[in-house]
Amino acid sequence: MKTLLRHRLDAFLVALAILVGVAVALSDNAHRYLAALLAAAALLTLLARRRRPVLVSLVALALLGSSLAAAPHSPSAQFFALMATFAVVAAVNNTRHGIVAGAFGVAVLAAATFGAAPENALGDFLLTLGFCTIMWGAGWLISRHTRRADVMALRAQAAEQAQALALRDERARIARELHDVVSHGLSVVVLQTLAARTARDAGDLPDLDRHLDAVESTARDALAEMRRMLGLLQVGDLDPDDAATPSPGLRHVPALVDRARAVGLRVDDSGLNPSVVLSAGRELTVYRIVQEALTNAAKHAPGANVTITLGCDGAAATVEVSNGRGTARPVDYSVTLGGGGHGLVGMRERVAIYQGSLDAFETGDGGFTVHARLPVEQIVSTGAGDGRR
Repeated sequence: MKTLLRHRLDAFLVALAILVGVAVALSDNAHRYLAALLAAAALLTLLARRRRPVLVSLVALALLGSSLAAAPHSPSAQFFALMATFAVVAAVNNTRHGIVAGAFGVAVLAAATFGAAPENALGDFLLTLGFCTIMWGAGWLISRHTRRADVMALRAQAAEQAQALALRDERARIARELHDVVSHGLSVVVLQTLAARTARDAGDLPDLDRHLDAVESTARDALAEMRRMLGLLQVGDLDPDDAATPSPGLRHVPALVDRARAVGLRVDDSGLNPSVVLSAGRELTVYRIVQEALTNAAKHAPGANVTITLGCDGAAATVEVSNGRGTARPVDYSVTLGGGGHGLVGMRERVAIYQGSLDAFETGDGGFTVHARLPVEQIVSTGAGDGRR
């Protein structure tokens, strides 16, 4: 868009240079050909305005002033060229340089007017100065609006890039954690297979079936998590230096709640259903949602009452963290609670992996609520013997 406008302005300046040159050359001034050449050169000089705007502005105004001095009886086209030059000078320079160039143009205009026609100089000078000042102001307003639009566009681009980087980092972080889940699941498959072989050799068919069921269940979960991880790995390579740590799950939520209470939050976790058992990846997602929600509550509403609920109806698991208005001075507790994600961006990305939904909204009492729903493909039985609990 800006390139198109520049090209149109260049075309306008060329057309105006030809028009002014022809008009001055056809006038009855004694030095009309010299004046025509100077006027056309002044307008064509403005084509180089993007390289050295201040120098180009001064040269163009000087050439145009010389043209006015050489042709005192200027045609209307030359008057329009003068106004256009003042507008371009104000538009291509910053405010300080534009004022300097404008003042130089006024001095050149005064010298040309009073030197060429002293009998009518004052009236001609004031009339021309008035129109040129208006055009200079119009150019300055256009320049200011354009620069403001450019700044806003750069800020929007920077925000978009920051959002993309945050999303990429969060996806990589999720993929690393899913990698741990898959690795653990495959380890369980190996152990259960060895146990099944032992049961087979001992002729214990019920124990053999139990181990094979555990192998099937764990392998299905690991395969599903592997597919999700491969979907995330398209954002780039993972950091090979990250230390492998056990993936947290529902069993770690009580410790997270204790840390939140230690930093001043009044947490009610009676809504946590202890009978809910999910796949390792979904447990990790629930844990991260609770962790990020508690971290945000500690940052923005310290001392607030927080309620955590977790349930599962067989089709989907739901987790909700709701906090009221803070009662203490805001303090950054992110290190204490261990929140290392990207807030709502990370939560939504984690939930989207499982085709779930996440709602985050302010409540009427000045608090905040995060509600997530995770479809459940298969509830992992606690009797499967997968070793996760």
